[in-house]
Amino acid sequence: MRTPTRPDRSAPVRPRTTAEAVHRLVSRLTPRDLRVMRLVWDHRVLTTDQIARCEFSSYATAKRRLPILYRLRALERFRPWTPVGTAPWHYILDAPGAEILAAEHGQTAKELGYRRDRLLAVAYRSSLAHTLGVNEFFVDLHSHTRTHDTHLTWRTARDCEALWGDIVRPDAAGRWTHADTAVDFFLEYDRGTEPLRRLEAKLDGYHELARLTGQQGVVLFYLPSRRREGNLHERVPRPPVPAATAVHGQHPADSVWTPLGGSSPRRLAALPGTSLPPEGGVRGWEAGDG
Repeated sequence: MRTPTRPDRSAPVRPRTTAEAVHRLVSRLTPRDLRVMRLVWDHRVLTTDQIARCEFSSYATAKRRLPILYRLRALERFRPWTPVGTAPWHYILDAPGAEILAAEHGQTAKELGYRRDRLLAVAYRSSLAHTLGVNEFFVDLHSHTRTHDTHLTWRTARDCEALWGDIVRPDAAGRWTHADTAVDFFLEYDRGTEPLRRLEAKLDGYHELARLTGQQGVVLFYLPSRRREGNLHERVPRPPVPAATAVHGQHPADSVWTPLGGSSPRRLAALPGTSLPPEGGVRGWEAGDG
């Protein structure tokens, strides 16, 4: 009997979740596997390289383990179309994996918010490149913490919408801690598809957020080109809230952030931030997703 395939006739259709599949998966999972599953669920979709940089000692190790997690149905995977060569594997959470993560919180997969059809649709959305770009920003910072004395607290777009969605909807937000300084930030990942006036208007939203809630942070515009960066600086010489720009491909922890209204690039840790009190707390940024 032939294995049923998807409409593109290239990838086999995965069977429905069964108790046997979940039990088999549970018996094979390591603590790192669970971290990978949580990571993929939080960020919706990650490539092999991104997962490797976050959780593995090498790309080769990740390349051996992730296909096993795919066969065990902890993860699902796909390769989006690319005009040249072959795209890397992109991983999302599979249904048995969702059952296990939900059970950790005494929930069902449905209560967790998992819907496999919606996750699979990520492969065909025009927003895939944007999602991967935001996730790459996270991976750059997270992997940096593995080898440097820094710490990252991260809130996804979903988290931000739940917290502040009626005022602002950043692509992500976080707190970057280095030594005795913490910089709270909101990420605006830009692909050049919006007019600059829309980016300028977003700053008014962050000003309103600070006024209404006291929640403050530097707004990071991560832009696709030097030209667009220069144009934004010309348009917004005096922003209503602290804001800085950098260009895709620059490591976000490095001295690449030029404040709007300024001229000298700074490290992320040197942007307007908050000095940590002795107990290590920062108002408005209670311990959350790391």
